[in-house]
Amino acid sequence: MRVTRKTQMETRRRLLEAAQGLFSDVGFGRATTREVARRAHVAAGTLFNYFPSKEALGMALLARAVEAAEGEFDRSRRGEEPLEETLFGWIAIQLRHLAPYRAWVAEVLDAGASLLRSSKGAEGEAERFRVRHLERVVGWLAETGWTESSPIDLHLYWTLYLGVLDFWTRDDSHNQEATLALLDRSIRLFTRGLDETRSRPR
Repeated sequence: MRVTRKTQMETRRRLLEAAQGLFSDVGFGRATTREVARRAHVAAGTLFNYFPSKEALGMALLARAVEAAEGEFDRSRRGEEPLEETLFGWIAIQLRHLAPYRAWVAEVLDAGASLLRSSKGAEGEAERFRVRHLERVVGWLAETGWTESSPIDLHLYWTLYLGVLDFWTRDDSHNQEATLALLDRSIRLFTRGLDETRSRPR
């Protein structure tokens, strides 16, 4: 029997909800795909038609949280903010939406869902996460006059972003104030580099 698109989306939703609950209950390391499938009321093999690994499930949850952050950010943005303010606000809202997963974000990334390289499986989920994020950054750069973003500019931005994300997972300061300070400095470093490139004679 042919599975409809609606059924596929519902199954994917159930798997993500089951994974979210299981990761919260027992931790990412102790969670198994078999238990995720059991909680979602699907066959263990069915899960792999949607997610090739536990890490891919984790990355999909992170991506879903960031999509929700996008909606909140877009509704609050006036459209005339300086680039620094846009990038700071965008990442700060992401961290707030990722907060329920903070205990296991580092495990997902360390287990193979690398945001630094493109590949299949968990890394494929990570690549979609990276591309979606950078497309928005390229758009904001264009709004401020950067019609062509160099690969070096985007690599620098992404490296700084990953550093903030990694620091945030281990930050025990009050309300993660140290992370916000690092984010502020990272964004300033990035935009200062852009300004230096722009003012350099060609």
